[in-house]
Amino acid sequence: MLNAILEATGVDAQTCARLLGISPTVFGEWTAEQRNIPESYALLLADVLGVDPAVIRMSSKQAHRAGDLTPAIWYKFRGDELIDADRECVLLIRQLGHYQSEIEEVTGKKAVGWRPLFEAIRQGTDAQAAPSEQGRRAARMFRESTGLSQCATGIGEVFRGNLRRLGVLVIESPIPGSRVEGCCFYVGAHPMERPCVFANLYQSTWFRRNVVLLHEVAHAIFDAPSVAATLDFLESNGTADVSEQRAQSFALEALLPKEVLHNLAQSRGIKWDRMSPTEMAYLVADTHVEQRAVARAAVAAGFVPPEQEAALRSLDISGTLRSISERALTTAEYVGSQAPEVKQRQMLGKRTTTIPSRTIRLPIPYVRNVIEALRDQVISRGRAAELLMIDDHELDSRFRELVSASVDE
Repeated sequence: MLNAILEATGVDAQTCARLLGISPTVFGEWTAEQRNIPESYALLLADVLGVDPAVIRMSSKQAHRAGDLTPAIWYKFRGDELIDADRECVLLIRQLGHYQSEIEEVTGKKAVGWRPLFEAIRQGTDAQAAPSEQGRRAARMFRESTGLSQCATGIGEVFRGNLRRLGVLVIESPIPGSRVEGCCFYVGAHPMERPCVFANLYQSTWFRRNVVLLHEVAHAIFDAPSVAATLDFLESNGTADVSEQRAQSFALEALLPKEVLHNLAQSRGIKWDRMSPTEMAYLVADTHVEQRAVARAAVAAGFVPPEQEAALRSLDISGTLRSISERALTTAEYVGSQAPEVKQRQMLGKRTTTIPSRTIRLPIPYVRNVIEALRDQVISRGRAAELLMIDDHELDSRFRELVSASVDE
């Protein structure tokens, strides 16, 4: 049955084995039903592939009698507009979701706050209202419930932490060549699944990714539970259904509510009808939101007429923005500009996996939780390396200063 499920994902057995750090020979014996799959790996594969563990253990004859057991998520990720890297990245993210549940289990730090919050937002949103109003209403509830409404400036530096404390898996990692800008799906086994929101780092900016991630949060609240996954591409076809309009409105209201724009404009003496490039650069830097979204929000708030939006979007802010916001720097420039203590706190250069044949960038809080569990001797060095998807040597090289030498091998 394992082989049949793999065919449904579009990822072959050898690639899957290399992604998950499993011997291709052993994995091949599992798919050929020549060797039983150990319980721990059956649970991992079930979470990664999106099926019940019992399905993984089925023989090919049992699978034939059971009919189509293709997990719903893989119907979404088999389209021609996707590349192999997209599907492989999804597998790795689902593996990370499995590992995060395990580290929460052993450390006793389970985070499930997203569940009542998302349910409250769904219940508090009028499904008969216009999609844009649904998004605005949901965003206001989201800001108020998470304490983000107290921010008079942008929330770009803090909303990821809020989401992660709620138990949402937030992933930002590059997928070169992919058309996927963002996506959302749930990871883990029912009833302990959790939402995951993803933004493609490749050729993106901090200011754009903030919009993408909160767009995907809206999908996580309203759409992903019923459709298995949502995908947003770099080049849309120009159409926007109810789901997309709602998500666009949610992201804009969450990041740029009218009162925030008003406060910032007042504090900087900005006149909307004659805004300069420098003033727009400061609005982008203060709100942590891309220029076109700021222009769109200004129109939505009634600060400028619709015909002025194009002019606001066309202001050349690149030079000024780089001089006033480190978030406008390239990755290499940003890393080089940080003090040693900041680099250590942000795990700069220490979050990329090496064991899978394709790498992803792990969230900072997840890495910290694994290292803390190792330092507290809750897990072994080998287990820590496995959870971080690196080998033992790389673990020592990256985290020697953070882990006590007294930890047993």
